[in-house]
Amino acid sequence: MERYFVPNDLNPDNEKQISELYRKLLLRDIPVDTAKLRQWIMDWSELNSVLSDVNCRRYVAMTCNTQDEKAAKAYNDFVENIQPVMNEYDDKLNKKLMAHPSKDGLKGEFGEWFKGVQVSLDLFSPDNIPLETEENKEIQAYQKITGGMSVEFEGETKTMQQMASYMEKTDRDLRERAWRAMWERRLQDKDALDNAYDKLFEIRNQIAKNAHCKDFIDYIFLAKHRFDYTPADCEAFHESIEKLVLPLQKEMYKRRAQKMGLARLRPWDLDVDPLSRAPLKPYQSGAELIEKCDQIFESIHPQAGKWARQMQAQNLIDPDSRLGKAPGGYQIGFDEARLPFIFMNSANTDRDIYTLLHESGHSFHQFALADQPILAYRDVPAEFAEVASMSMELIGMSNLKPFYGDDLEAIARSFEGELSDVIWLFPWVASIDCFQHRLYNFPTHTATDRSDIWAEIMDRYDAGVDYSGLEAVRNNLWQKQLHIFECPFYYIEYGIAQIGALQVWANFKKDPKKAIDDLFRAESLGSSRPVKELFEAANIKFDFSPKTLEPLMQVVWDELGRN
Repeated sequence: MERYFVPNDLNPDNEKQISELYRKLLLRDIPVDTAKLRQWIMDWSELNSVLSDVNCRRYVAMTCNTQDEKAAKAYNDFVENIQPVMNEYDDKLNKKLMAHPSKDGLKGEFGEWFKGVQVSLDLFSPDNIPLETEENKEIQAYQKITGGMSVEFEGETKTMQQMASYMEKTDRDLRERAWRAMWERRLQDKDALDNAYDKLFEIRNQIAKNAHCKDFIDYIFLAKHRFDYTPADCEAFHESIEKLVLPLQKEMYKRRAQKMGLARLRPWDLDVDPLSRAPLKPYQSGAELIEKCDQIFESIHPQAGKWARQMQAQNLIDPDSRLGKAPGGYQIGFDEARLPFIFMNSANTDRDIYTLLHESGHSFHQFALADQPILAYRDVPAEFAEVASMSMELIGMSNLKPFYGDDLEAIARSFEGELSDVIWLFPWVASIDCFQHRLYNFPTHTATDRSDIWAEIMDRYDAGVDYSGLEAVRNNLWQKQLHIFECPFYYIEYGIAQIGALQVWANFKKDPKKAIDDLFRAESLGSSRPVKELFEAANIKFDFSPKTLEPLMQVVWDELGRN
């Protein structure tokens, strides 16, 4: 994007240059004129976009190779030296904005942002600037622990993501040995992960205290701009999942056990084909995965195909798993370039198709909102951002021929796996969200308390998997969920969004083009509207009550019964 305020030769590591740009914004005399105020806002957004772009690119470089000390240093230098400057001046500029007499004349365009700015002012504390820097450093330390995990198995060094592919092997003894090897390795770092969580927990509680919030839950609901629901709504969601979805998961696992001739499932029995058919092998390389997903997108909507091809041409996807690469997957926006980037760890499994469909959904969202004028509107509420991604999973499975051709059995197996994951997801989301609420309501808890609390939650959402003799693993399963460490309370959004995505899917089955047109139109709004209005723009309801959830789950269950 062309720059108007930020010099093209700006050194993003030069704290003095960056401070001077923020200082110019702070000291600029803005007449009582909405046009002049708007231009000031645009200059401020441009500066933030440039610096955010740098930060995101360095984060990508660091996570693509956690062993690259140069990349780690570049990211750390930015976090330690530049982000504090951004945080300090953002508060001052927020105050300048909210005090300007022409502000009300821009409410029509920027009113939703102004609401968030006021919350930021209310939450800001200068004492939190060094704490937020420390939090980022502790997150990086956590990533180094998980990124360094590997297992010697079958004579080779395997990443944890590569080990996960063994869970689809038909040899039950092999699956068990692989599963035990993975968890023996994870438990070697149990104490290190507990210590990492303790440090992050302490920092976050202090941040909430400095912001004069009752507790971190109060703080995070404000910081995440959760204006449309409350902790009590989250608890109601947990109960709805327990009553409406858990019985389906129990029945699903019961049927799986019967097909496998087992009295009860063990944790290594959950991903293998229950009829002992060989694992689906839909592709051979990351490049092939990208190519075939692009063909799916071209078949479902011309704009989706165009955006997917652009990402392929510009090498905006890193699909392959390798030693030293951080675990998990994400999509991130390069804010100045207005481009998305996808990071994932593929392992040549059917599940990887849906991971790329998911992250591509986020990328399409980034493309759709690229014309939003300010950076704040290109940062989307997670509850709707995940609708964009989860919808692409469900819509994408409407055409799996690029991967499986006319093999109807393989297509049915993939279809069944995706819908089974929908059922599995809800109780897991409820478990993770419930766990975090319990922990942050118990600020003096210990690592032992955490294990006990998690064990209680596992009992509550027990779907019939037999962990006898594996209690140490069962009581620490939460440690594999990176969101708990990296982005606290960012998880119930997946449950809320899954309900939205199921509605998009229902619309797609009736009128494919209109459903995607509606979705992309809603995505183009960015965060310029409240989350409920974004749902409405996509022709779906922002509602996760039993009234909406029950019929959607019945559709999923009926579809599963037909496969």
